[in-house]
Amino acid sequence: MRLGFAQYNIFHKDKIKNLEKISTIIKNTNADLLVLPELCNTGYIFNSKDSLKCLAENIPNGETTKLLLSLSKDRGITIVAGIGEIENDTLYNTALIVHSGKYIGKYRKIHLSDYEKNIFDRGHHNEIFDLGNIKIGVQICFDLWFPEVSREQVLKGANILCVPSNFGGTTTLSIAKVRAIENITPMILCNRVGYEKDKYIDASFLGNSLIIDSDGTIVSEEVQDNEFIFCSDIEISKRRGNIICDNFDDEIKFHYSI
Repeated sequence: MRLGFAQYNIFHKDKIKNLEKISTIIKNTNADLLVLPELCNTGYIFNSKDSLKCLAENIPNGETTKLLLSLSKDRGITIVAGIGEIENDTLYNTALIVHSGKYIGKYRKIHLSDYEKNIFDRGHHNEIFDLGNIKIGVQICFDLWFPEVSREQVLKGANILCVPSNFGGTTTLSIAKVRAIENITPMILCNRVGYEKDKYIDASFLGNSLIIDSDGTIVSEEVQDNEFIFCSDIEISKRRGNIICDNFDDEIKFHYSI
């Protein structure tokens, strides 16, 4: 399967420009599964809930979902993209999943940073998403720091882990490699580049997006400061080595017996 990410500088609070950039990226990709960054259509820094509410969208009826549905149908691909979601006046940091013109589902970020808690409510469901030939687990940035999120997704049958992100330090990179190795599962970690500043906070984003194979091998180039689109063919195994399969089977029995 051809996995890809799109690492780019997001226009802060300019959804029109961001959607134009996203459209151009997707029209020129040859990935089967493409991951975009966290909050890929708005940027990350908001000093109040009200400053995001005018840009946040309903899923699946918002303009970003509709655009991605159209693009995924035209290209015959799966897209995982992070956006700000609004539902009944509540905001969520959400990743939506579309596949060949069909809305598959959404994942709401469960583990929020202290800054994000001022803007978003947390999600409560850690589900996997069935694309027919494979199943994917989706989490967002800081979720990766909590090993139970990845493990539960793999125990439920995820063949690939997809992680839209906005981070500035290297810790998340180190954690991502461990998660892929300990779960023997490929991962797409899509970060962004650029700098944002608002009234109370400023942030610089590292880049260094990764595609990691199930043995921990990094198959993508590590590009820190530049916009970068990368795709790579990865063998997606639905079974693991015999010893590991036995271990996972034992863990599944334990996990669902408590």
